[in-house]
Amino acid sequence: WVGLPAALVVINDTMAYFFGITLGRTTLLPVISPGKTLEGFLGATLSTSLASYFLLQSKRDAIAMAIVVSLVGPFGGFFASLIKRAYAQKDFGTLFPGHGGFVDRLDCQLILAPIVYLYLAL
Repeated sequence: WVGLPAALVVINDTMAYFFGITLGRTTLLPVISPGKTLEGFLGATLSTSLASYFLLQSKRDAIAMAIVVSLVGPFGGFFASLIKRAYAQKDFGTLFPGHGGFVDRLDCQLILAPIVYLYLAL
């Protein structure tokens, strides 16, 4: 249960970038993160849901993980964007071209981990 949510975050983040670049027109929070679009969010949610459905045997868990990752993940990005804006930085690094650095990937994981723990504890 450590690897799957982490993998789903990577899928969500990557597909949000892909759909946002190819289809994105409507920005979600332009002041905080002008690059994040509604189309990217919806494409990432669909992609994460499909991946979760095929990766998990329990369809209830698959739906729950897809919803949690798709809703919580972007807020990690928004939070990181607020920090970057405060320090006039575009990215936290260049490790992943177009996605920023390692911390840009880690932001969603840090917020998601306690939520996944709470889900598993219930």
